[in-house]
Amino acid sequence: MPTPEPDIASSQIPVRLTGASFVWPGGRGVADVNLAVQRGEIVTLLGPNGAGKSTILKMLSGEVAPQRGEVSIFGEHHGPSARRRIGLVLQEPSTDDLMTLRETLQLHGRLFGLRRNALYQRCQELLDSLGIGDRANDRCETLSGGLRRRLDIARALLHHPDLLLLDEPTLALDPDSSLAIWETLHDRASDGAAVVICSNDTVEAERNADRVVFVNDGRQVAQDTPSSLTSGLKSDALELDWPELRAADLDELTRWDGVGDTIRTDDGLHLTVDNSAEIVPRLFQTYGSQIAGIRIRESSLRDAWFKIVGRPIENGSGPEA
Repeated sequence: MPTPEPDIASSQIPVRLTGASFVWPGGRGVADVNLAVQRGEIVTLLGPNGAGKSTILKMLSGEVAPQRGEVSIFGEHHGPSARRRIGLVLQEPSTDDLMTLRETLQLHGRLFGLRRNALYQRCQELLDSLGIGDRANDRCETLSGGLRRRLDIARALLHHPDLLLLDEPTLALDPDSSLAIWETLHDRASDGAAVVICSNDTVEAERNADRVVFVNDGRQVAQDTPSSLTSGLKSDALELDWPELRAADLDELTRWDGVGDTIRTDDGLHLTVDNSAEIVPRLFQTYGSQIAGIRIRESSLRDAWFKIVGRPIENGSGPEA
């Protein structure tokens, strides 16, 4: 699948990776990443654990420099002026349990040179917008995981960054916390910030991203809008528990009218179809007790990943790189 970049002058692109590669000791990393992110755009790097998403984020944040290729942030190489324009949220919360929420934000704001009076107001505005304004004077040790994540987002937004980099910002959060975070990110993007997110959540990516970049085994394998990535799929997706699926049966299924992509999995078969109401009865009439279970849903970005990569996005290869 093509991986187009926006046709826009380089001076207008706040984020650009060109042929960027970085390999960690032991061999993990990424190779030949090409990515441009525009102002006001939310881009999700989508892939399983170990795919290389976090390595891309580290190159964008300046934590590591590409060993080959280039990274450009607002038209320049990484340095103090670029870092001042970046808001970063790591995967693990990084708050001091003995500090209050307000103290946490005030310390961060002073490090970025924000004036005291404006800083106090800014802290309260952010805490209120994320639904934790009433906890401003509570210690961080009293916060749940979801509230800690909201505080991390507030801290990243405090200095009005032009680029937001977030690693799994809603991982394992409750729906209310996830919604509050996404509303805040959309608001910031509508104000012109570029937003780059690492995730393995296909539902959130399809619902919230302007563009999705599939990252697998250290490679950028596709990038496009969610609607373009899913445009060639059949309307329904079936996941079959079929432990004894034979090659002859799979070959037969590929010739059925209304059956699209068929991909063998560890436990059975994944396929997309025009109409599950027609295909499912025929499956059980033909193969009966061979099929131990079935899950039916509308086709989605998860199926686009399946089609392009050939395995479920959940089947990663280890800790994130």
